[in-house]
Amino acid sequence: MRMISQYFDKIYSSVASVPFDTLMWVIWGSFAAVFVVALIMCFAVPRVRAASKRPFLCLANAYAALTLAAFLTANELAQSVIAATLFWCVAYVFYGVLCFFTKPLPEAQASPAVITALPVQPPKSGLRADVPAAKSSVRLEHAISVTDKLLTKNLGKGDRQELEKLKNTLAVLQLKGTLSPTEADILNDNFNALLKLMAKYNV
Repeated sequence: MRMISQYFDKIYSSVASVPFDTLMWVIWGSFAAVFVVALIMCFAVPRVRAASKRPFLCLANAYAALTLAAFLTANELAQSVIAATLFWCVAYVFYGVLCFFTKPLPEAQASPAVITALPVQPPKSGLRADVPAAKSSVRLEHAISVTDKLLTKNLGKGDRQELEKLKNTLAVLQLKGTLSPTEADILNDNFNALLKLMAKYNV
């Protein structure tokens, strides 16, 4: 334990030997630089813009702790706590600015146009394309119900994304009412995918 204490004493002495103003310029300057880079990346890179900004908030918390530690080398506890709190408030505003510019990727947005993106495939030999309207309606309602149940499960990331796409497709099909042969075939394909997920998650 004595060795550990001596080691931290050396660290403290090294930090304390740096002029206070210089130390604060390094800490606050580096944080400001990180914010500027993150903001530029939000404008320049769509995936960065769509990504969660929580890592920046964690960084803000860490820099608030650094601010507190740095102030304690030259000030009383009360002053240091106030400085760290004020810094954290400013950093949280920066975090809010980054979140303001966060937008979902275009492919993540659901819209009725999803039906147009579905591949048009000829009916498979094992499936009938001319599914009666009543049967299609029952199967569609059942598929939507199963999808909702599956979304309450602890799904893998890939399975959850697949289910959300299926749900969007089923919602569009439900709006159309009577299905064309091609749309009935799409419903069959989605229903088969649901059956696999039902078996996987015991629904």
